[in-house]
Amino acid sequence: MDSRPRVSKACDACSRRKVRCNGQQRCQQCEHLDLLCTYTHNQLGRSRKHAQRRGQVISKYRNGCRKVELQTAQQTPIPASPSPDLSFSSDYFYSLIPEYMIFVYPFNPIMTAEEVEDSIGRMGTDKEHAAFVYAFAAGTIDLTQSTHATSITSSQISELVRRSIEVQQPLLPGFRPSVLRAMTSILIQMCFMSLGQHDLGFFYLREAISMTHILRVEDKAVLASLSLAERSRRQRLYWLCFIHERFMSIVHFTPATLSPHAVFPEIDPALPVGISQGWTQVIKTFLLLEPTFISLWIGDRTHVTATWVEQKYRELDDTLWELEVSMLSEIQQADLVITRQWMRTLLWQMAMSNCLLSSHASCPSLSLELPLRLSSQLRQFLTKISQNTIRVHGSSILSKLLEIINTIADVVIHLPQATLEETTSRIEDIVFMKTVVFSFHNLQQVCKNILIEKFQVIRDRFPGIEVASQLAM
Repeated sequence: MDSRPRVSKACDACSRRKVRCNGQQRCQQCEHLDLLCTYTHNQLGRSRKHAQRRGQVISKYRNGCRKVELQTAQQTPIPASPSPDLSFSSDYFYSLIPEYMIFVYPFNPIMTAEEVEDSIGRMGTDKEHAAFVYAFAAGTIDLTQSTHATSITSSQISELVRRSIEVQQPLLPGFRPSVLRAMTSILIQMCFMSLGQHDLGFFYLREAISMTHILRVEDKAVLASLSLAERSRRQRLYWLCFIHERFMSIVHFTPATLSPHAVFPEIDPALPVGISQGWTQVIKTFLLLEPTFISLWIGDRTHVTATWVEQKYRELDDTLWELEVSMLSEIQQADLVITRQWMRTLLWQMAMSNCLLSSHASCPSLSLELPLRLSSQLRQFLTKISQNTIRVHGSSILSKLLEIINTIADVVIHLPQATLEETTSRIEDIVFMKTVVFSFHNLQQVCKNILIEKFQVIRDRFPGIEVASQLAM
């Protein structure tokens, strides 16, 4: 007769394999086989009936809810995060999928809801899937809980990223690359950027780029051997790495290694039309950050010419682009409009560096007042959309907004004084932008301090303008 005490609850891995579990925090079976040992706390979540209901929710988001506007999404309560010292259950990971499909997938259209669900189901026995799930959860929490984030949220993100990294298999002889692993690296990179760990973010972006090279995404013969869906997905993965690398090159002055892919991603009928169109617009926008732009931004700006600035400004000032973007979802518009204004601001800074600006320039791109016009346009756009629509883009959009507001503040401080009405309007723009930027939970203190100092200068310079008092902390 077996004298061992009966365990009331087996871990997830033992339950799936139908083997005896001793119920310890890391059970004997998982310890022996080096498996991830987790305990699902809600038995209902493991039943066939509940699994079917969960699948219906995911199917709903796949087939229809991607069209839901952000206002509707905001009415859905975000799943309560477990405390950092507790195990993350499978149900918790499943509960993040709807938010992932609304806020993360449209801008990282690689792993579908069904694939995420499959990885959650396999994370107890497959380390690569476990690493992805932890990274998926960290990235989703980072973007969806930015409106009410606390130090606990940051701790949860850090813990999930740590688990993702620790559970990954080392790259040993016989290693086979996968889209799953590349996407894990991208999600880790996004989280490190949000946490202010930029060097680690750069490292994991390079890992993802290396994975695309090993997958031979640039090889036409390799792509031709794949199905349309897989071929399109790998093309989107390549462009995702391209976009992230170009962004890091501008913000953190790191070298860019990827050339544009030979083709735009092929049309995948399974990818919702809205996401496909929005993704194409993101690619077209970042293609404007071509090698000359990056070289002049990072290197010797004495080579910046008025002719080049005017040409680049015309590329950024595209009426057709504005029409196409206006037909996208609000969350997509927020990303694209802010990104374009950010690029215009960068272009203006390069022109200023080479003393090409004038108060009486015939071309808008060479006008000293350009950032003020851009800020007014941006404010008009941002007042029409939900603030959460902006914040869900995370650290990347924050970096762009910081560049814009710092430039506007410098212009207001150093430009010759305008009329009282004009100056008041300019300061109102800064007050509005301050509200937006300071609402981000991951705003680094050093960036905040720089802005506070500039706000103080503005208040001192314009003591008679009442709205300037709103720049006080």
